[in-house]
Amino acid sequence: MKKLLTTAALLAGFATGAANADQTTFDFTYNFTDGEMVTGSFQGLQNGNLINNVDNIEIAFNGVQFIGPLVVAGWNPTTLNWDSAPVVSTVATMNNFVFADADFSTVIGQNSWSNEFYFTNDATYGTQVSAVNLNALTNNAATDYALGTWTVTAVAAVPVPAALPLMVSGLGVLLAAGRRRLSV
Repeated sequence: MKKLLTTAALLAGFATGAANADQTTFDFTYNFTDGEMVTGSFQGLQNGNLINNVDNIEIAFNGVQFIGPLVVAGWNPTTLNWDSAPVVSTVATMNNFVFADADFSTVIGQNSWSNEFYFTNDATYGTQVSAVNLNALTNNAATDYALGTWTVTAVAAVPVPAALPLMVSGLGVLLAAGRRRLSV
């Protein structure tokens, strides 16, 4: 019986720790002025115009989905590399990020990535937005530096299953009580 109650308590604690009340899903679109388009979604924590802890990124460039788990990084003008904290914002002029299928900080000088979408606002280079999807069968190197329109929309908060820990512990108590009745 102690094992059963311990398991129920562990499951309740695990369920509580696994959820994040502030995590939100965002849809985004970047419409280049020449008609090309990047669409996608990610999850993160919004604080004013900034979105932190970005993960679960999904992107399509001109309708072709990026492959693989995608990482996020920020452009560092000092090292000239993607090795700083990303800035993802609802305001286009604040953005400084890359969503890619490789860790750019470890592959400097190499072309070992197939997918990237970056958006930087650098004092030296100005605003740059580019998308490359080498998975595209019709356009193997679709790169575009044309400026356009950035849109980010909060879709839904990831709900915290507040009743789950209570339910798991309640089931544990019921199982313990049932087991006790069987043994009497």
